This record gives sequence, structure tokens and C-alpha cells, in this order.
Amino acid sequence: MNARHIPAPIARPSLQPWLWTGFLALVMATPVIRAALPPPVPPPPVLGTVPEFRLIDQSGAPFGPERLAGRVWIADVVFTRCPDVCPRMTERLVGVQRALGDRVDLVSVSVDPAYDTPERLTAFARDHGASSPRWHFLTGDSRQIQDTVLRGFQIAFSRDSDDITSMTHGVHVVLVDARGRIRGYYDSNDPDAMERLVADARRLAGSPGA
Repeated sequence: MNARHIPAPIARPSLQPWLWTGFLALVMATPVIRAALPPPVPPPPVLGTVPEFRLIDQSGAPFGPERLAGRVWIADVVFTRCPDVCPRMTERLVGVQRALGDRVDLVSVSVDPAYDTPERLTAFARDHGASSPRWHFLTGDSRQIQDTVLRGFQIAFSRDSDDITSMTHGVHVVLVDARGRIRGYYDSNDPDAMERLVADARRLAGSPGA
């Protein structure tokens, strides 16, 4: 009688102790890695809404909020006879515009409309590298400008006499979302504030409903 042949058991590889240790360490570390990730940055708060305005741009064309519908935009106030503050602010915004490209529009409102004709605004934009088609320099009726700047953007400005040197205005720029809501004010003299402006504008442009 032949003995029944019983196959030898198949040897299965087993994890070495050091592999088990590494695997368990990875599993235990995963929640820690997730917890270490920074929380998402919330969008900037809503601070108000820009009211209706009717001005003209540097080409002489009528300009109102409908030209910016669905677009994130950045606004400031300038005047072309300004000897120092306005050129510096404009040149800083040139850097902002280059960083953002076509994602946003820029709007610069003249607070010296009697002098700042569309032709002078065009020359000012050209001289300071602000010739992007997404950058709108606005002038128009002085009362409309005063209402837009003071009540709309809530940026202070004043002029005590006919002497242009008596003109003063705020140096903050305004971030406006695609729904015409003000989302932030940024000191144009502060490089960190300009970096925040770029980051916030990118966030809003990437999430129009934010």
C-alpha cells in the first residue's frame, strides 16, 4: 500500500519586524500630517457696495459699473498734476496689475476733473506704464466724482483752494468683487498690504461667488 503523498505547506513571506514598525508609524502619523495643514483662508469680508456712477474713461467713452459687471476690480484716486504721491501709487499698482494679468480690472478716478481731460489721463497712463486695456482712468462731472469717491469708495479727499498743492486724498486702494461689493482697503505705501491685495484679488477672481 502506497503512502499517500501530502504536499508540503507553502511558505508565505512574512513582513519583517522593521517593516511592521514603519507601517504602523505611517498610519499613526497620517492624522498628524493632516492636522498640520493650514486651514483654508476665508475670503475677505464684505464692507459695502459701490453705488451707481457715470463718468468717462481716457478714450472719452462713457463708463459706469456695467463695464465692470462680473469682474473683480481695484480702484484708487489720482490726479495728473500730483507731484509725487499719485505717480508712486500708480507705479505700485503697475506691479499689482502685472501680477494679476487679465484676472482683474483697475480703475483710477481723477479728483481734478477740470484739468484731467481724457487726453491728459491717457498721457499720464502712458508715462507711468499703466497702458493695460484693463486699466480705466476716469474723469467727468466734479459732483459725480465727489460722490463716487467719498460716498462710493469712501476715500477721503479735499481741496482748500484753487492751488493744486492744497489737494489731498487718501492713498488706500479698494478691492471690489464681481458683484460690486467692497472687499478691502489696502495702503499703497505698505508692500505687505500690496501682497495681500494680490492674494485677495486672486482668491476672489478664482471664486466669483465668494
